[in-house]
Amino acid sequence: MIKNIIKKADEILSFETASAHCDIPCGIYDPITAQIAAMTVARMTDTIVELEEHEVKDHNGTRDLHYNNKISRMIEEKERSAEIVKHEVRIIWGDFYKAPQFEAHPELHKLVHDIMLVGSKCKQNVDVEASRELVAKMNEFATTFYKIKGINTYTATYHCKPNLEMVYPDLKA
Repeated sequence: MIKNIIKKADEILSFETASAHCDIPCGIYDPITAQIAAMTVARMTDTIVELEEHEVKDHNGTRDLHYNNKISRMIEEKERSAEIVKHEVRIIWGDFYKAPQFEAHPELHKLVHDIMLVGSKCKQNVDVEASRELVAKMNEFATTFYKIKGINTYTATYHCKPNLEMVYPDLKA
């Protein structure tokens, strides 16, 4: 029904058609959102493991509502962040990279596929090793991305736990 109303309005008012060749305005691509999301996956994974190791059970040996609330929120954030990684990488892979970049960096397809797989593994499990692999793969992805853009990078320890290494663009050069 709404479609028919809009179609009739278009016939009367002749709306101008807009189009774009990508999902977002050109030049805004940046892997930092995915990198931070990967760090969040690692942090939430660590926090879940720590909570499991230190959680006090009640006198019946069961966990209380406080624990259930806390753990469910951590799992939700871990899974949401893993999906952000996958989403952001798909956008860059699908919209930013073109044939010349794939020719110069034939490893990109495998790298993106590996990120998708390890991102899914992080969603499906509480796996510290997989969370570290996701951060490492995102660092590799960021390094390649900035290389393609002609921007040098450096590695530094991320300022939040779990204080893993992260690749940053050297924008001072």
